[in-house]
Amino acid sequence: MHLIIVQGPGRGQRIVLGSDPITIGRDPSNDLIVDDTRASRKHAEVIPAGDETWLLRDGGSRNGTLLNDEIIDRTILEPGDVISIGDCQIAVHAVQEHLSTFSLKIDPESLQKQMRESGSDAPASKSLQEALFEVGILSQTDLPPEDLVQKVVEVIGTGVQFEAWGWIRWNDETGPYATGIRSSGTDSEKVDLQSLDPSRTLIEAARRRREGMISSQVGDAFQASVCLRRKQALSALALPLHGRGENATVLYLERGTGHQPFSAEELQWVAAVSAQLSVALQNSRLFVELKQAHDELLLSREQLTRQEKMVAIGRLASGFAHDLNNPLASVIGFLQLAQRGIDPDQANPNTTLHLQRAQDAADFCRALCRNLLAFARTRPFSQSSAAPFPILEAIKATLAICQARLRDAGLETVIEVDKDLLLAGDSTALQQVIMNLALNSADAVRESGTGSTLTIRGSQGSSGGIELEIEDDGPGMSPEIAKRAFDPLYTTKEGDRGSGLGLFVVHRIIEGAGGTVEVESTPGLGTLFRISIPDALARLGSEEIDPLQISSEWLES
Repeated sequence: MHLIIVQGPGRGQRIVLGSDPITIGRDPSNDLIVDDTRASRKHAEVIPAGDETWLLRDGGSRNGTLLNDEIIDRTILEPGDVISIGDCQIAVHAVQEHLSTFSLKIDPESLQKQMRESGSDAPASKSLQEALFEVGILSQTDLPPEDLVQKVVEVIGTGVQFEAWGWIRWNDETGPYATGIRSSGTDSEKVDLQSLDPSRTLIEAARRRREGMISSQVGDAFQASVCLRRKQALSALALPLHGRGENATVLYLERGTGHQPFSAEELQWVAAVSAQLSVALQNSRLFVELKQAHDELLLSREQLTRQEKMVAIGRLASGFAHDLNNPLASVIGFLQLAQRGIDPDQANPNTTLHLQRAQDAADFCRALCRNLLAFARTRPFSQSSAAPFPILEAIKATLAICQARLRDAGLETVIEVDKDLLLAGDSTALQQVIMNLALNSADAVRESGTGSTLTIRGSQGSSGGIELEIEDDGPGMSPEIAKRAFDPLYTTKEGDRGSGLGLFVVHRIIEGAGGTVEVESTPGLGTLFRISIPDALARLGSEEIDPLQISSEWLES
């Protein structure tokens, strides 16, 4: 059975009774909307009672529900009954011809035979089998969803005539939107939802009921929603495609004046063709979701592999730093003895300078061991209480250690840093940053054969702290490589020249200080690293750690 509003507000609304309860009332969320002040927001409800019977129950309304002019609390509905709510009358009809729904399991051959035997005058110029064959071929292509829908609609147009169409989808934030075509004579134009202006009543009803519908099934509601605004719209057809309920999309076809309204046979014809389109769209969606899940799985596996590598590198680094401490302590001790044994008045100035540089390099290696141990244990950064140090001196000392590599690469260094520019914290951390960036530039210039200058600039930040720029005119990086520059274990250096940890350590040091490091690079034009350090440069790990006095207990912790 179905309910039809035959008199009063909402005249022409129709709904088929099925396995779901039907609500009646003044609230727009009801299945049957009664726009009458005497109707309650949730006035009455029709509930399936089994065996093709339905129970009408009053929902505690203010003015009561009448059935055949008698007020009721609950009763079984029979064909011919009339429900009265205010001025609205709802007739209960038996469904003799079930024209309001379509089945996706429809048998095309039997349907076509039935259409031939009934002598239908529906203007289907192409047989259903031909249309289904063409749509089946289209479903096997890799067309994007919008192109696939357009191709299938073109096939539908060879069997059922229409003047405009739209594929209407819903967005959770912006609501419905559409892509479609409006034909004008021999020309056609693409349209959006606003210019198509479909019958919202029809598309919402088809989507909510999950069934194909034609405009005659919503009666006056179609006229109120379309014809009063667009006199040329005479008849429309709406079919829900893939998805259910709120996830469904709707295929909307429309005819203007000068044509017969859409018939039930045409609805069934379009439904049979659209069934394959629904399956193809569903498969397309599932394929996209499967690909996304596969990509996420690959990413998770890659991240897990990296973590495992980092754990292995941490263990290796911890052992390496520990084993390096003994010979490093000897080097530092012998250098100190050599410096003490030199008579300042008789010694060659170059010898004194070389010994001092060797001592500075050994001290730097000692600090690197400390940072390496902290990195291996992933210890947090600690705030440094060290006095401010001149940045210019730290940069010059670092470049002196790297001088041989820079000279081999043919790279000239230009320092544009004010000698009065100071930074609080651990100078070794800044030296480690400068060393990694300078050596990276040297390697890139040497391997490519392009570039000649490394420029280091420093200035006071606008909001405190300092700003550093390290720029070279070397080969540069592609956007893909620049995007992954700070990833651990990622390197583009040939052979075993790079570990993929240099820029990762730079990023970790600067980030631990609360600063930022950015890279700008253009292939063939060079690379620029822009560093911002807001306050102080903290150490990696604990300041109390002395790599020359590490207990085995700490290493095992």
